[in-house]
Amino acid sequence: MEGSLFVVYEFMENGNLSQHLRGSGGDPLSWPTRVQIALDSARGLEYIHEHTVPVYIHRDIKSANILLDRNFRAKVADFGLTKLYEYGNSSLQTQFVGTFGYMPPEYVQCGGVSPKVDVYAFGVVLYELISAKEAVIKINEDATETMGLVALFKHVLSELDSKEDLRKLVDPKLGDNYTMDEVFKMAYLARACTQENPQHRPSMRSIVVALATLSSSNEDWLNLFMKIKP
Repeated sequence: MEGSLFVVYEFMENGNLSQHLRGSGGDPLSWPTRVQIALDSARGLEYIHEHTVPVYIHRDIKSANILLDRNFRAKVADFGLTKLYEYGNSSLQTQFVGTFGYMPPEYVQCGGVSPKVDVYAFGVVLYELISAKEAVIKINEDATETMGLVALFKHVLSELDSKEDLRKLVDPKLGDNYTMDEVFKMAYLARACTQENPQHRPSMRSIVVALATLSSSNEDWLNLFMKIKP
């Protein structure tokens, strides 16, 4: 209409990540595709955290807000809850918004917002990519008890034989078509992202590097990640 303003978005033919992880029909996402989706999404968050003035915080990162194009390349969507952030403030106090299961403790308890809020939610998405489970899962049939994906993986990763226990959480749709070392490293990265103390979580810049080098040897990857984590 003449005189009206429009915002035109790219059409994302393959919908959102949540639909592909848990929807019916269609081929399951391969492991390399899942890694690429994680890397694409991390780069999008790194951009708003590191390369914009002022810095932006998304505040509602979740698998349903990661859209996929015809080639299954990912883009972060739904910036309706985005908040400006000024460095120098350890966190901002804000109205409580977001999606249960993706929100970190400091946000739930006192509304504190910093880029590490997005980092925590991104860690939950990494767990989703591994397991295809929802951020909050039912642990009995009548749904009277639930458990967050963060708590589930935290328990598994604390076990002595964590790799074998972790294998039981891998999306069964993947069959044997994945590299266990890469799954373990992604889970390790997700655990770092979902640390209770926000200061212990990595930056999105370090997460991008960690995902881009996921196929490197375990020792090299861990050494690199520990160097860039702060």
